[in-house]
Amino acid sequence: MLRTHEKPIAETWFSVEAYDDAILRFREHHIDSFAVGDIWLVRGEDMDLAIDTGSGIVPPAPLVEAVAGRPVTAVALNCYYDHAGGWHSFSERACHSLEAPELEKPFRENSSVGDYLNDSTLWSLPWEGYQVSDYEMTPARPTRLVDEGDKLDLGNRTLEVLHVPGRSAGGLAIWEAASGNLFTSDMLYDGDHGLAWPPDDPATYCNSLRRMRDLSVVRVYPGHYGTIDRRRMIELIDEQLDDLGH
Repeated sequence: MLRTHEKPIAETWFSVEAYDDAILRFREHHIDSFAVGDIWLVRGEDMDLAIDTGSGIVPPAPLVEAVAGRPVTAVALNCYYDHAGGWHSFSERACHSLEAPELEKPFRENSSVGDYLNDSTLWSLPWEGYQVSDYEMTPARPTRLVDEGDKLDLGNRTLEVLHVPGRSAGGLAIWEAASGNLFTSDMLYDGDHGLAWPPDDPATYCNSLRRMRDLSVVRVYPGHYGTIDRRRMIELIDEQLDDLGH
């Protein structure tokens, strides 16, 4: 394991990958997928939606907005550093009201970052002299609060906000019924959960999983490790419900 000062300097911090249905993934590819979440950009006619915002080590808004070429609203599906760390860099910021206090004053989140973001999971440095131990999530206030059933109108497509607590009290998912696309952040992904398993509120978490299972999902765009088709989504949900005894 290389210590921070021994690591190479990254030439580019983000990779960008295009998916079907006018969706792009921005990934901080110098950090282990376990320790940082993906940023999903949903393209619209009038505006784009950035779903989660990564760690914020390098603020994502300048790149995301340059690629978008139109107004962007960033929605944080939870308050955790690996999904909301770059949220402050966007001028239009949405979240659930129960997540807003943690996003405005992320003291608790900053105290636990080192369990995930450390010399083992940071592979390159954003600039010379960077110390991973100095990372702190930047506080920010929402410009919009969203809740269950709210619609996000991008002009030629509309997405729906789902309140799916279980990982966090104000946890959200974003659902596009017309395409069958579901954005789940930390609520469902196919890979190592580490210290995040089991969830703090397993009964509520399982209720949220059941709700997502009942949707006519074609593809899941999770917070970590890449997309999931419907068959694998059902397998994962059933495995987790069984593991948690619910």
